[in-house]
Amino acid sequence: MPIHRNTSRRAQATKTAIYVATLTIGAALAALGSLAAHAQPRDDMREQRRDQQRLQAQDFGQREFNANCAACHGMDAKGRGPVAGFLTKNPPDLTTVAKRNGGVFPMDRLYRVVDGGDLPEGAQSAGPHGNREMPIWGRDYRVRDAEYFGDAPYNPDAMVRGRILALLEYLNRVQVK
Repeated sequence: MPIHRNTSRRAQATKTAIYVATLTIGAALAALGSLAAHAQPRDDMREQRRDQQRLQAQDFGQREFNANCAACHGMDAKGRGPVAGFLTKNPPDLTTVAKRNGGVFPMDRLYRVVDGGDLPEGAQSAGPHGNREMPIWGRDYRVRDAEYFGDAPYNPDAMVRGRILALLEYLNRVQVK
């Protein structure tokens, strides 16, 4: 009988060990599952931050400004670019356009200035800059886009409009309050 009792104790100890091991493994798996569940939102948050950084890096309006306007108007848009000293007229501070216009950003007027639509009829052929020192970016954009797209179908007016509107939206964001 003592053998049976020992065997019974051993069997009970084995069952207990298996039960404890099962609980331990189950708890470990639950913890891993919990960690995985928490890691996913963190990964999603990291991916969202990366997407935001990519979008900020692709600020098309700022890119247009830096490429085409900053030489005269300065990187800060205050009219103090490296070329400004060589011009007969100082470039305006573009951060105060709305302030100088009663608090309203004059989108339509600035669109015409950038596009060259503010020039009198025929003035656009009076040299590379029209009858003013500021380049006619609408015409320049059309030429650049035609060179870029070549024979591929595209809408030149839509391309120019998109570039100018991106630029003006950027300028609207840098206005002083």
